Amino acid sequence: MKRIDETGMVEKTCRGCKRTLLLSKFFKYNINKRNCHKPRCKECEAAELRERRNRPGGKEQYAQIARNWRHRTGRTRPMQDAKDCSAFLGVVVAERVLSTFFTNIQRMPYGNPGYDFRCGKGFKIDVKSGCRKTREGSADQWHFEIRLNKTADYFLCLAFDNRESLNPEHVWLIPGNVVNNKQLLSISESRIDKWLQFEHSTSKVIICCHKLRGAA
Repeated sequence: MKRIDETGMVEKTCRGCKRTLLLSKFFKYNINKRNCHKPRCKECEAAELRERRNRPGGKEQYAQIARNWRHRTGRTRPMQDAKDCSAFLGVVVAERVLSTFFTNIQRMPYGNPGYDFRCGKGFKIDVKSGCRKTREGSADQWHFEIRLNKTADYFLCLAFDNRESLNPEHVWLIPGNVVNNKQLLSISESRIDKWLQFEHSTSKVIICCHKLRGAA
């Protein structure tokens, strides 16, 4: 219930903690084109959200809700409709590429912490994609954000030429203990031999990209 105190400020009793608080302590929402305030205060809403997220599968559920909201409001496109973006190629192509290295590849929910895929042997694989960075006076490089990830057993690094063409140039499958002490992995074209032992053929990646773009 809303009431006006002796100073003229409008207050409301929270349905959760039962405290009487100023309306500024409640989130607003629209119903039938009218501005209303939620029945629980902001603190109670936040506590309930934390509790739901900590339930089994809670993080994945809320990641899906947030993703659907971004798609519905036009802020982003669903991945299946964005075949020209590096995220689509990075995840969808990676799934097909990984199936040639491992058995029973399982894609994890979007936003899964630490890794994107799990193989039949239990290995956790995090996928990173990067485009060629060109700087005058220095060799071209590809950058992959590792962020000190100690969870992944392997990092699949997909190197593309640029964001317009998105043609794959290199594929590296790197054990986690080689790079998981890095925030950012930079592979320079001048020192590319250092990573040769982890490199795999791009032929299947190229075929995948052409098929996904409808060019094959």
